[in-house]
Amino acid sequence: MYRRRLKHSRVKNLYKFASPKINRVLTVESSLEFDACFHFEYTSTISSYEAQPEGFYYFWGEKQLPYTPDFLVVDKDRGSRFIEVKPYTELENEEFRDKFSCRQRSALEHGVPLLLVTEKQIRVNPILSNLKLLHRYSGLKTLTPLHLMLLDIVRKSGKVRVRDLVHETGESSSTVLSSVISWLAIGEISSDLSAAKLGIDSIVW
Repeated sequence: MYRRRLKHSRVKNLYKFASPKINRVLTVESSLEFDACFHFEYTSTISSYEAQPEGFYYFWGEKQLPYTPDFLVVDKDRGSRFIEVKPYTELENEEFRDKFSCRQRSALEHGVPLLLVTEKQIRVNPILSNLKLLHRYSGLKTLTPLHLMLLDIVRKSGKVRVRDLVHETGESSSTVLSSVISWLAIGEISSDLSAAKLGIDSIVW
């Protein structure tokens, strides 16, 4: 096992993702890995995740090669998993497919399955755009009377449309929506993020 350190270079950009879930800033190597972080951050069953975790060696033919997965994700239901994030076009490369199979076998020998994730799973909208919106409202520090009123209404209503919350509180739609998103960001209320872009017609519970 070994630990790889990311460094800035002229040919590769590094991205920083601030995670309220694990209270850390993660450094990743691509915009696709950066977008994957939003899914890890707001998937309720994922308790923690780490970028560039401790790597391992694997055999490809006669060669022993080092490998560091992009992420180590700990899921409450499925346990720990290594995640490799790559563009879907990489799957057309026979050498990559062959090496990845060898990496998967070695990962299992270490007791952790290795999964491949592409933009077809990551860059799915409206989910990704909604997750990015939640992230902008994460880190709720101050509870206003409106926050508490909205949470009380949602709890009593079961399911309610944001538009109805606007009508019931008499506040502006933008103020109500931003307060609702703040609650969504910290998991106190929920919504179907795959249905549509979050707005006043969204249903929350």
